[in-house]
Amino acid sequence: MKRYLITSSLFLLLCFLLLAPKTAAAAARDGLTLWYQNLVPVLFPFMILSNLMIRLDCISILLKFLHPLLHFVWGTSVYGSYAILAGFLFGYPMGAKVIGDLCQKELITPEEAEYLIGFVNNLSPAFLITYLVGQNLKKPLLLHPTLCILYGAPLISSIAFLPKYRKKIRASSVNRKKASRVPLQPELIDACIFDGIINITRLGGYIMLFTLITGALSLLPFKHALVQCLITGCIEITVGIQTICESTLPFLTKYLCLMMLCSFGGICALLQTLSVYKMSRQTLFHYIKAKTLTMGIAAFMTLLLFL
Repeated sequence: MKRYLITSSLFLLLCFLLLAPKTAAAAARDGLTLWYQNLVPVLFPFMILSNLMIRLDCISILLKFLHPLLHFVWGTSVYGSYAILAGFLFGYPMGAKVIGDLCQKELITPEEAEYLIGFVNNLSPAFLITYLVGQNLKKPLLLHPTLCILYGAPLISSIAFLPKYRKKIRASSVNRKKASRVPLQPELIDACIFDGIINITRLGGYIMLFTLITGALSLLPFKHALVQCLITGCIEITVGIQTICESTLPFLTKYLCLMMLCSFGGICALLQTLSVYKMSRQTLFHYIKAKTLTMGIAAFMTLLLFL
């Protein structure tokens, strides 16, 4: 059944490419433009530098003063603290990629990785400031409330899961490895650049594919604007933001939808996350549960803002 569903979906998408080539080309162009203008300049340099910092063991020096605070709140290791910093500063899917890299090198334990993935993988401040608030909402006064909601919600969610995972993280810390320092050589830089190229190209493919899907869905005769906004936003958050902001919905409904969808991330963001961090079924279940809780907290905070 699953195979037939996937085959049917791909066939319909192929029909969209053949029967509506202009719409399909515009959707693909929008996805590639978004990737080139927003993701490549921000994420690609960070991918290279992050790989270098992990392999050269620069993280302990970088977080010498910040780690004690993060460890006090979340009980994380030095490398776990770095994953928190990366996830909140650089957005999808860098939080997951850093966690995956650290877990693969056994610098953080699977228990710590499972806890961290539930709240560090978020939209970046640069994306929220420029694309969400600046280009689409066009309401500068909502910048600070938006940042408070979208970063406050995952932090509150993390506290809810902390009692369950703090003991696991502490119990497994005795087996935690330390990074082995390697000399800075051209071969190491080449490897980090090549890894960055593979991952940033993969993200571009995901974004183009899902903008094609949203382009195909835009041809369907949705009877209700809210349904169209929610479906589009759940599939690909960037196109969803634009669709919601251009809709005729009341502003409170628009803003509530934006906060909920941005806090969850959408299917495209989920697949991007899975592409850079191979989760177990248990970790994936925790990730979805944590993101669902975060979405509920964001909705509650939004309603409080307007009451």
